[in-house]
Order: sequence, then C-alpha cells, then structure tokens
Amino acid sequence: MNEKKEKIIKTSIQLFAKKGFSSTTIQEIADECGISKGAFYLHFKSKEQLFNRAFEYYIDTSMQSIETIRKENQHLAPREIFQKQIAEQFQHFAENKDFIILILSENIIPENQQIKKYSKTVKKQMNEEIQISILTTYGQEIEPYITDLSVMIQGIIQSYVQVLLLQDQMQLSFDELSSFILERFDDLVQGMLRSQTKPILKPTIWDDDAPSATSLQEELRLLKLEHLLSDDTLVSIEVIEEELAKAEPRKPVIQGMLTNLEKCEDPAVIRVVEQLKLFLS
Repeated sequence: MNEKKEKIIKTSIQLFAKKGFSSTTIQEIADECGISKGAFYLHFKSKEQLFNRAFEYYIDTSMQSIETIRKENQHLAPREIFQKQIAEQFQHFAENKDFIILILSENIIPENQQIKKYSKTVKKQMNEEIQISILTTYGQEIEPYITDLSVMIQGIIQSYVQVLLLQDQMQLSFDELSSFILERFDDLVQGMLRSQTKPILKPTIWDDDAPSATSLQEELRLLKLEHLLSDDTLVSIEVIEEELAKAEPRKPVIQGMLTNLEKCEDPAVIRVVEQLKLFLS
C-alpha cells in the first residue's frame, strides 16, 4: 500500500470515529489529507469503499502485530510470547477504541456483506494464530482440545474488551491483565487434561466450504465494481469470469489466471484468490 492511500485510511478512521460515518464527507477527508477531492477518487471509488478498507486496515494491522510478536521473539519462552500477544490485542484496541465503538454503535458488520465475509476469513486466521500459541505453550497433549480452548481464550479476551468499552475511566496494565488471563487459562488447560472430557468443537469448524461457480462470479463482479484494479488484473478476472460461466469451467485456465492475480497486493483480490483456490481443490 502506498503512503498516500495509507494516510487517507488513517485519516478516515480518525474522522469516522470522531464524527460518525454518515456525518463525515469525502471533502472533509480530502481536506484533512491535504489533497483534492479528485485525488481521493484516484484511490477510492466511494466513502463506503474507503470504510471497508479502513475496517480491513484496522484488522490487518492487529493480525500483523500478533504474528510479528511470535516471529520476532523466538528467543523467548512460548508462554512469554503468548502473553505478549494477548497484551498486544488490548493495546491495539485501546489505540483504536473510538473506531471500534463506531463499528458497534452503527451496527455495520451485520449490514455490510463485504465486511461480514472479511470478518469470517480473519476469524479463521486469528484462530490459527492462537492455536499455534496454545500448542507451543502447553504441548501436543492439548491438541484434542485446541479448538475449544481457542474459542475459550478469545471469549475471555473479548469479555475484558467489553469492560474496557463500558468503563471509560478504568486504567489497567495490559501486561498485568494478560498475565492474569493466562494464569486463569492455565486452570482451564489443566482441567481439560485432568478430566479427559470429550471435546465439543471439531478442528474443521473453521474450514471453508468450496464456493460455487455462481458465488465466485458474484464475488468477481463486486470486486470489479468496488475496487480500483490494474488493466492486467481486470483482464485476468474477466477470463476467469468467462470460464466460470461455462457448464464445465476449465480449471487449468483459471489456475493460469490465478498466477497473475497473486501478484496483486489488494487484500480484496487476495481473498478472492483464496476462494478460487478452494474452488479448484
């Protein structure tokens, strides 16, 4: 992502959080960024598209920070890394609290299909990252319960986030809070191992079903409609659309076009590529 586009996104997050989505105008965003309204449209087709990208940016940066903690702290014990990841989730929330309140107050996710689909994809990625932390911290013997435990600790974290949302004046040390949560999670893990209770959730609950040709055609249509794409990307998408419209799409042709699409860094394109891979598998 280029610096200008990132600046527009960061600025919009601040304005949306301060004024609300509906009350913030494109002209205000452009003025705050020091660009013309025309320059804004070189990066985003609409305010709605910008909001989608702002939401994705918030989640992407949170995910990246959690992954970075694991990758850059390999010298630490797995438990210490896990604790840092939990603390980072609270820190990232605190830094973007107003934006999250906006999302919740305007009930945006249930109404926005693109964000809803994106949230489902991110939920799977988050579970994968947390499961890595659980396994490296507690060992392979906990693997039968990994899905349940992943859901449990996320539920604990989200509950404390809700407390922070409701209590504006509450001052908490995120390091102390993450340590406290992990100690309580120790009890859950040991209880699972001691009782040998049958797991409730299967590891496959986060797996995506293979999308249909029809649903992929709709995804590609929206992709072209809502995103600024290069000519090469558009040509590859149109070739794939032609194949998907056939009674028997030629998968080698689609696979060839995917090679071109994989060069694109737009998160929306990347997500469609993953869906197309599921279709081909």
